[in-house]
Amino acid sequence: RLIIEKKLVKETHTQKVWLQVDSSVVVNMLTRQQEWHPKYSFLLHQCKHMIEWEGWEVKVSHCFREANQVADILAKMGSEGMLGVTIHRVPPMETRDALYADSVGVLWARHVD
Repeated sequence: RLIIEKKLVKETHTQKVWLQVDSSVVVNMLTRQQEWHPKYSFLLHQCKHMIEWEGWEVKVSHCFREANQVADILAKMGSEGMLGVTIHRVPPMETRDALYADSVGVLWARHVD
């Protein structure tokens, strides 16, 4: 997914990117110097290289999935659709309710074990 977003950012000539990830573990892996498990090392090195791409100003932070319902819906739509990049000029109908809820700061219940 990061590869597609990099391509989209490059095509739109954007130089400032805020990458919000719903896994605090992944955020820590990308923002802190630490040893990575060999199983994930190759992928994490690729991601780290992409976010350190010259000319980009990248902020990486954690965001609870419940706090950004629109991103969650778009991710689900992307996983169910065809390969490639889709640029929406207006929010898709599937996101309208969530977009409103995100904009007014609706609180969502979160189950924590």
